[in-house]
Amino acid sequence: MIMELLIYVAKLSAYWIALYILYALFLRHHTFLRWNRTYLLGSLVLSFALPLVQYPESAPPMPVVYQVSAVSFSVVTAAPSPSLLTWENLVWLVYGIGVVVMSVRLVQHFRHLNSFLQEGECIPMDHYTLVLLGDNQTRTGSFSFMKWIFISPADYAHNFDTILSHELAHVRQRHSWDILFLEILQVVFWFNPILIIYKKTIQQVHEYLADRQAVQEQTQTDNRDRYAEFLVSYALGAPASMLTNQFFNSKLLKPRIAMLYKNKNSKWSLGKYAAVALLVGFASLMVASCEREVMPTSANGEAMVKGDINITGIVNTPDHKPLRGAVITDSKGKKGAITDEAGRFSLKVPAGSALTLSHPDYGQIIMGISGKYKNTDYDLTMPSKGDKPSNMVSTPSADGQSVKITGQTSTFGGSPIFTVVEKAPEFPGGIQAMYKFLGENIKYPEAAAKANVQGKVFLTFIVTSEGEIKDIQIMKGLGFGADQESVRVMSKMPRWEPGMQSGRPVNVRYNLPIAFQLDNTKEIKANESAKKVGLVEQGTLNGPSTEGPTMIYTGVGQARVVIDGVMQKEGYDIKEVGPDNVQKVNVLKGESATKAYGEKGANGVIEIYMKKK
Repeated sequence: MIMELLIYVAKLSAYWIALYILYALFLRHHTFLRWNRTYLLGSLVLSFALPLVQYPESAPPMPVVYQVSAVSFSVVTAAPSPSLLTWENLVWLVYGIGVVVMSVRLVQHFRHLNSFLQEGECIPMDHYTLVLLGDNQTRTGSFSFMKWIFISPADYAHNFDTILSHELAHVRQRHSWDILFLEILQVVFWFNPILIIYKKTIQQVHEYLADRQAVQEQTQTDNRDRYAEFLVSYALGAPASMLTNQFFNSKLLKPRIAMLYKNKNSKWSLGKYAAVALLVGFASLMVASCEREVMPTSANGEAMVKGDINITGIVNTPDHKPLRGAVITDSKGKKGAITDEAGRFSLKVPAGSALTLSHPDYGQIIMGISGKYKNTDYDLTMPSKGDKPSNMVSTPSADGQSVKITGQTSTFGGSPIFTVVEKAPEFPGGIQAMYKFLGENIKYPEAAAKANVQGKVFLTFIVTSEGEIKDIQIMKGLGFGADQESVRVMSKMPRWEPGMQSGRPVNVRYNLPIAFQLDNTKEIKANESAKKVGLVEQGTLNGPSTEGPTMIYTGVGQARVVIDGVMQKEGYDIKEVGPDNVQKVNVLKGESATKAYGEKGANGVIEIYMKKK
């Protein structure tokens, strides 16, 4: 989460800088002052949306690549207590300190302004309030903020009309709102210096606008010359308040006089604003497209990434053991790799290549390399000699940059593998017995609990005609030990009742998702998480082909069962519940269970509500 936020802030800052550079290069010297003000404020606001622009071609495909043939199981454990000494917490601490400092600074400015209001003489006028500063504030120059115009004693005595018309322009054009908006941005993004430049530039545009209005309200024919002479003679050097529109600022004196004498730009110059807008839109699309670099599409219309494709993978024997010495070559024989002791290999090939995987003791697999993904990871099982090549099942990543391809053999032991059969294979004792087996054997990996990792592991395996579990593969993994734990438990399963087709047992490919889920409602130390797990089954009670209620089991069968408000005897066998008659199932754990059922609910309670006949 924090990395995504940092990336977003970095993009936001980059857009702020880029848009300001465009302003400095093409628009800064224009006399279209209101357009310049709108551009600067619009740049600050629009930049929040530009990082979210997504180039259409970079939209990731929906990862619908597997057909779930079994119910979904969840392994639940309590999330470990997070450590306070993490780099994320340190980042938030530093950021929070900066926000507090900038907030205090902003509050001090408001208190300073309030003291002027309290000590000065307030005179209500039409649409504004005139505040005459006291004699003890002679070092403070005239300024305005929101609807208040503050006039120093010296200015009231000698330069009242000119300064009033200037400050009144600030009030009427609501320049204080711009400054206040910048101040709030500086509180939130105190670490970004570009906002200081934006603020100074917007204040400069404010002075140009107020000067123009003041000159237009003067009655003399040479009013521009007189106003310029007045600015030069008004070199008071009064300290400026960061929140206000100060009449005199020595750093702005020269550019203010230059803008007074600058000839108005031609209306054709307004085209620059349109050109900049088009340039910004084009640049945002270019930045978005860089998230997924593509080349022209291939002959079949498939987009192809630039450069070589990163190929990695693991090769196993038909009994799912790592295969060493398998040779991977391309069609020209120029690119190649050999699997190591762990059965792994890696190489880079151009998009559109065809790779051949071979071994003297097994058959061959031909792999066509798609140019759609930058990274391709294979999990392959070599076919025996004479068997058909593997069926390839693709699982794209969420970002659309990578794909995992699992090779599934179409035969096992010389016999075909079915995916749809008349009678599905079944765990001995039925599906509920499988729930119990998984609940007693599967453990939440300690590494996953410590890293606060949760998600689903998608397994595929073969239930042979003898009922053995073979060719266990990870279609989509989770990491942090969850994949290995899933394979370990599946490997321990007893023989199943094999699937039947035309009255005889056959090999059946079976898919099973296992979800690892952290329970934040209970505090369990990470090193205890392997002992305290829960099993949550979501899906059907009668197998994969029918819809049914959701059943939830926790612990290792010690939870008490309550059916329609009646608590069953201890050790009640839930198999006695007919799944077709179940309407709803609730699970109570911890305090919620003991509060409702007292000490009898100490190990959890399963509430089952039956359908009304």
